[in-house]
Amino acid sequence: MTQKRMTGQELAEEARRWDSRELTLVEWEDAPDAVPRAKASEAISLRIPTPMLAVLKEFARREGIGYQVLIKRWLDERIRQQCQRQESASTEAL
Repeated sequence: MTQKRMTGQELAEEARRWDSRELTLVEWEDAPDAVPRAKASEAISLRIPTPMLAVLKEFARREGIGYQVLIKRWLDERIRQQCQRQESASTEAL
């Protein structure tokens, strides 16, 4: 399924609506339950090999998102998988 990318004007309008609090995560029916909020985030510095960063940026470009957003999504997905594995292992041990 191909999604239409937003124009610069549409992105600017959406950003304005988020900044003015006209939009909130509560209104998103399909939003993931662990969407990080800026106030709950912490800036870090991470060294990534240049070729790896180029690949990440290309994957992000193909999805129409920023590479940092892509990295956070992938990390979130992997963390969820690992938590599920640990929960399953704990349940099996009982």
